[in-house]
Amino acid sequence: MFENQELTIKFHSISLVGSGKKHNQDAYAEFRVPGGYGFAICDGINGNEGGGAIASKMAIDSIKRQFQNNQFKSPQKALANALTLANFQLYDHVQKNERFKGMGTSCVIILIIDNLVYYAYIGNTRLYFLRENTIYRLTRDHTEAQTDFVNKKISEDQLESHPGYYKPDRALGFNKDVNFSVCKQPIAIEEEDTLLLTSDGLFRELSESQIANLMDDPDASVEFVANNLAQKADEAGGSDNITISVVHVFNAAKVPFVPDVNVVQTKEPIYKKVPRIIWVVLGILALVAILFGINEMVFTNESVTQKQIEEQTQLEAQQQPKEDSSLQKEVIEQATEEVAEPQENVITPEYITLKIDKGDNFYRLGIRFNVTVQYLERINNVQSKRLRLGRQVRIPVKAIHKVVPRENLSLIAQKYQTPLRDLLKANKLESADKLSEGMELYIPLQYDDKISE
Repeated sequence: MFENQELTIKFHSISLVGSGKKHNQDAYAEFRVPGGYGFAICDGINGNEGGGAIASKMAIDSIKRQFQNNQFKSPQKALANALTLANFQLYDHVQKNERFKGMGTSCVIILIIDNLVYYAYIGNTRLYFLRENTIYRLTRDHTEAQTDFVNKKISEDQLESHPGYYKPDRALGFNKDVNFSVCKQPIAIEEEDTLLLTSDGLFRELSESQIANLMDDPDASVEFVANNLAQKADEAGGSDNITISVVHVFNAAKVPFVPDVNVVQTKEPIYKKVPRIIWVVLGILALVAILFGINEMVFTNESVTQKQIEEQTQLEAQQQPKEDSSLQKEVIEQATEEVAEPQENVITPEYITLKIDKGDNFYRLGIRFNVTVQYLERINNVQSKRLRLGRQVRIPVKAIHKVVPRENLSLIAQKYQTPLRDLLKANKLESADKLSEGMELYIPLQYDDKISE
């Protein structure tokens, strides 16, 4: 460690569909935690009717909510709690929806706090660590091949030729009781260290030595390294989605200029005491804002998977139960309180008609309206790959709402018990303020709605 030097991290994430795939089932997150920063990657696994993209996004959203605005004493327990809660929510979702049986996601998470790296993982996502031209893999795959190797059914030389080398035998959402790995001791980062979180789309195509060579470029930015890794893997075959996050450690004192974007000091900044008069003025302004009926402010959060659907993340995070880091059992009890009781009512959806424009497909429409590609193919009696420009397709929604005077998006979201970000996404609204009287809004279904078919 460099005790008298302030270490800084720069990071960049990228997710490619892969030339051999049609849909992206990966998701990633970059988020702040008290005293540092966090990163996560999820690689979705399809169930009976797909749902891998849903699983990875649900897990990422759960992980971000668990860490944002929550204090914790033990990073290892916080990581365990985050994975436990994400598993509970995914498993509960699968149990309520038979069509998603078999859906799940691999996941790797790291926290960088006070120049220490804490990590946890499940499935076949990996964490690599590059120091002094040498690459280290900090994770061990949870796959059928690895399990057979541990049980001495195969030798190490037979690992990569095993048919289950890339097939996870455990993942979030598979079982009620989840078995993941958490680091026993954190890694102390040093100047010029580089961390790499990745889905299996990268190491399916590139060897670890090739990955190390592409990472070990002292003159390259993190953006170049991340983009280059993803591009090389895609060019080598692109047989799966490729999602990576690259985190580089450097000494800001030795760099003449430090970019403001994607840069975070690993030590907590010291703030000067704010004069009392400033607090008085702020209090008066807040009171005036309340009196004039300002309902909410929507911030655009830094993109994780889709920038337009991440608004209001902080608002939702504040509404989540506080983390109790004492026992994982208590986390399950928290999750029971947070997750709505099973919905016995079956929803009869309304159907809207949309025309397929350039760039549209069932995958994007499914993400927009919270339905699976397979469901859209069934109700429209057409395969996604056979869609043509200008074709009219049916989309199920919970309701079609006409805006009345003095109505805002928050009230509409509460009325239909729908997240604000889902309303923004379904109606392609950039902010919650762009409403007009008589405007028709689509109220999207939720992933756990029981739909009458």
